[in-house]
Amino acid sequence: MPLARTLMKSKIVSVGIMLILLAWFVDSAVDAYFESGTFLEQVLHPDRHEITLRGFFITFQLILLLYIARYMDRLDSQQRQLSEALQLAEYEKQRSQAFMDAVGDAISIQDTDYRILYQNRAHQQLVGDHIGEYCYAAYQHQPSVCEGCHLKQSFQDGLSHRREVQNAVRQGPLWIEVVSTPLRDPSGAIVAGIEAIRDISERKRVETEISELNKELEQRADKLTHANRELEAFSYSLSHDLRSFITQISTAHQVLEDACHGQGQPDACFAVQVIGDSCQAMEELIEAMLTLSQVSRRGMQLEPVDVSEMAQEIGLNLLQQDMDRKVEFAVTPHVTVPADRYLLKLALRNLLENAWKYTRDVATPRIEFGFVEAQGKKAIFVRDNGIGFAMEDKSLLFAPFKRLPNSRGFSGNGIGLATVERVVLRHGGTVWAEGELGKGAAIYIWLPDVSVQSQG
Repeated sequence: MPLARTLMKSKIVSVGIMLILLAWFVDSAVDAYFESGTFLEQVLHPDRHEITLRGFFITFQLILLLYIARYMDRLDSQQRQLSEALQLAEYEKQRSQAFMDAVGDAISIQDTDYRILYQNRAHQQLVGDHIGEYCYAAYQHQPSVCEGCHLKQSFQDGLSHRREVQNAVRQGPLWIEVVSTPLRDPSGAIVAGIEAIRDISERKRVETEISELNKELEQRADKLTHANRELEAFSYSLSHDLRSFITQISTAHQVLEDACHGQGQPDACFAVQVIGDSCQAMEELIEAMLTLSQVSRRGMQLEPVDVSEMAQEIGLNLLQQDMDRKVEFAVTPHVTVPADRYLLKLALRNLLENAWKYTRDVATPRIEFGFVEAQGKKAIFVRDNGIGFAMEDKSLLFAPFKRLPNSRGFSGNGIGLATVERVVLRHGGTVWAEGELGKGAAIYIWLPDVSVQSQG
């Protein structure tokens, strides 16, 4: 481009010089013909009057040449700007086309007469190339605008409209989502409309599967609810019958114990004692199983619970039940968590009673309640310095009816920690344990959305 502009300017200068010389010679010839002197004299020695006239004429020619040169520069600049604008427009067009093709949705643009102005590649693959045709004729083979046309609604109210259609386009997807949006010019007037078509067949398929699964789950839930009710009725019936038998055995035990008393028959007295202890253990087991089943069914009412006060109350009751034991209770004050009061107290009582039981043979028993950062969470805990447990046996802790190998000689039915875990799960929390043989154990409880704080 710079070389072309230089050559153009050189041509203008050359033509200008040639015109000036030509004008000089033509004027000299005219003056020689109509006035005095020869042509050569007029060329080489014109008089002052001729020089002045020729000077004005040459000046006019120079001005004209300068104007032409400037005009050519301006025209050249405008051509460059136009070329750059066209290149930029072409680049933007290609980029817009690439963007519209990359969107994935089938997109077309119609003017207010419903004539198709543009289709991206996905739209052409879906319905074919119909640019320049009327959309109702090209897509639906109708002589006029379709009834309920969403694009017509957009033109009327200036809003976007969305609808889902099944088998709406020949050779199209089973389910499509059609979105129409009006296009406006800088003054705000609607000049065209965009129609986007999205294949939602997969989404509809998944929604159908989810709906069917939900129905199946509802049916299973109904069956499970019915089965739970039957199981609950059976449990209460069974517990009632078992307690009836236990009551009879306990009555017979009492008679035998009275008859055995003072007769010096140690074997018979031992047998009577075994019967009494077994009746009591059976009664406790039935009560524990009923409690465990109630934990899953009982409704929950969350409220702020001062767990420290609850722990102190349970610890005081334990001390009053066995005044001969000297146990150190350490309770972090004002630990509050949102929970169901009844269920949380049930879990805490099981933990503290376990700690009380397993510190029986310790010289200086100590039971601690508080909260701590554990595994990246703030958790409440109950810790003791009792018999502890081996970490490889921790899977037995929360399993119903499972007993630790080192817990022989301690009373229990294997339901307590299972109840604790059930309570924590009802709250959406987690429970875990840490321990070491002969050095005690700690049970940690984390509840969701809880910021446990000590307020004192």
